[in-house]
Amino acid sequence: MISKEIGSEFWLELEPFGLSNDRNGCYVLSGRTAIDLIIQDIVKSKPVNKAYLPAWCCDSMVDPFLKRGIEVELYDISFDGELHYHIDTDKQTDIFYVSNYFGYENTIDKEIIHQFKENGATIIYDRTHSFLMENDDIEADYSFASIRKWMGVVTGAVVSGLKDYHLKPYHHLACKEQAMRMKKAFIEGDETVDKQTFLNLYSEFGHHLVEDYQNYEMDGLSLAIYQSEVMEEMRDKRRDNAKCLHDHVKQNTLAKLTNKAVPLFVPVFFETAEQRNAVRKKLIDAQIYCPIHWPKNKLITSEMRVNQIFDTELSLICDQRYGITDMQRIIETIQ
Repeated sequence: MISKEIGSEFWLELEPFGLSNDRNGCYVLSGRTAIDLIIQDIVKSKPVNKAYLPAWCCDSMVDPFLKRGIEVELYDISFDGELHYHIDTDKQTDIFYVSNYFGYENTIDKEIIHQFKENGATIIYDRTHSFLMENDDIEADYSFASIRKWMGVVTGAVVSGLKDYHLKPYHHLACKEQAMRMKKAFIEGDETVDKQTFLNLYSEFGHHLVEDYQNYEMDGLSLAIYQSEVMEEMRDKRRDNAKCLHDHVKQNTLAKLTNKAVPLFVPVFFETAEQRNAVRKKLIDAQIYCPIHWPKNKLITSEMRVNQIFDTELSLICDQRYGITDMQRIIETIQ
């Protein structure tokens, strides 16, 4: 019997034959690892004192800069049916950090990016959310994507633009791999699996990742899984699921589902935090685990417009583990 649970952490779905030895790309432990490696690469060619980041982000995006002694300033973001970036284009900064949100067509206009480039800023593009979008080129100096947000890998992010780097194996893999194998058995109906045990193992890995992430490579099992995935099938499944949600949810969605978009989640917005939290609880009671993006990072102040996004957003599951019947279940639960 397959569990009716929807969402939360990925499990190990694929079991590739053998481990991959292909290290031609720069495959690293995590997005946090990728950011840190990019910073290390930039400081080899110029001094870096300031970075300009989007306010709608999590601490894992901010911390690598702070850990390297770089001052971080945030540009505000608001949502009124569409996303608005409140950017000071005259800002003097050494690094300008650009994100896509959830795989929709909402990345900052190239003209703004060119202005920062002309003023001497190095451009980092966080394309984690636009990983499966085609023709996704903003002419950044560096880009990266966290693979583990998209599929059942133990670790993984891919980085472009690095000129010099040295990676080492990660030594905290066992707890995550064990958790993923246990969750697979749980999802498949193995009643001997204790859910709290694998949840604790996922948390243990998360703790290690916060404390120790610099200069580590993606593990061989995860690289083999990544190389075994059929990206076109993943893209089509996510778009089909997202279309179902877009067609039927009553709440405001982040953006239109264009032909180019490949959603990581389908973000919806409520009038108040209380409404959002009540719906999320209702989903959890139905064993549907939809995340909030994100806990407010440590640099958010009370007067920033982005608070409204943090307080009212909910990310609906649309990934390739699920089908239209599961999407209908989400829709019926939140309506």
